[in-house]
Amino acid sequence: MKILLSADFHSDFSRLNPLAKKVDLCICCGDIFDYHRIPEVKYKFPLPFFSIKGNKELWGGNNLYKTLEELHNFYWMNQNLDRLTEMTGLQFYGINYRNEPTSIPYDIDILVSHQPAFGLADKCTDSYHAKMVPHCGSKSLRRIIDLFHPIYIISGHVHLYQKQSTEKTVAISLPPALTDPILILTIEKSEIVINEL
Repeated sequence: MKILLSADFHSDFSRLNPLAKKVDLCICCGDIFDYHRIPEVKYKFPLPFFSIKGNKELWGGNNLYKTLEELHNFYWMNQNLDRLTEMTGLQFYGINYRNEPTSIPYDIDILVSHQPAFGLADKCTDSYHAKMVPHCGSKSLRRIIDLFHPIYIISGHVHLYQKQSTEKTVAISLPPALTDPILILTIEKSEIVINEL
């Protein structure tokens, strides 16, 4: 089983179609379409595509949610966790943008969030001052990580590839729209491995 990890497409799927032939499904950390460019229902994802809601989906509101739910091969992650577990053998859980969780299921292998956790791969550019900010992640999400210790937390939003670890969790922030590096999660002999394609 090979899972393509992705984030922040913002309507640019140019790199998804060629990669779809090399993987079994795609996990997305949100910001699929720009909120002002609601997709046509005839759009077809080239492989099963599981996503959480990013800030673009929040801004797009119910019209965008409804349209996305009608797209071929598209699934909201938390509404389809059983299907995802059946396909992968892993326990996933998703945290939408601005959803400040107080807990998650205890047996989570991979936590998917739109924004990173505070202090874990959460450097970002301050758009007002064009300078790098050392921490822009969610503090409540960090408390969840420190309490529940998922094997991985995968996030997007900051548009910058970063990787950082705690004692028990590896945090990865993905670059936008499948720009380099492209990361593949592989299940090998009951082990979870994330490699660059």
